[in-house]
Amino acid sequence: MSANQSQPTDEEVAAPMTQLDYVDRMLEPRESGLDSAAALLSGLACGLGVVALWFAPMVIGFFAIGFAIIGLAISGDRNRIGKIALIIAAVGWLLGSIIAVFTGNSPISINLA
Repeated sequence: MSANQSQPTDEEVAAPMTQLDYVDRMLEPRESGLDSAAALLSGLACGLGVVALWFAPMVIGFFAIGFAIIGLAISGDRNRIGKIALIIAAVGWLLGSIIAVFTGNSPISINLA
């Protein structure tokens, strides 16, 4: 028997992996749409929390905390971005309100005129 010939065995030969099999076995699962929505809401809450430091903290801070709570409720314990967004929104609201009171700006109304 030469080296190029293979000996027959009783074992089955495994079929080669297709692209879909590779994706299912080797790659990490994708995030769901709800996880993406929670991350977007949390990012919006972070941005509004920072804006609430300078501009109408009682209005913008309220919405920032609301978006952060919704993002935290959607994401649950799967990631930390919801918790961080809630902290940033609450601190932005609190510090913005303190700054608005000490500087004499109205923390509740938005003056457009």
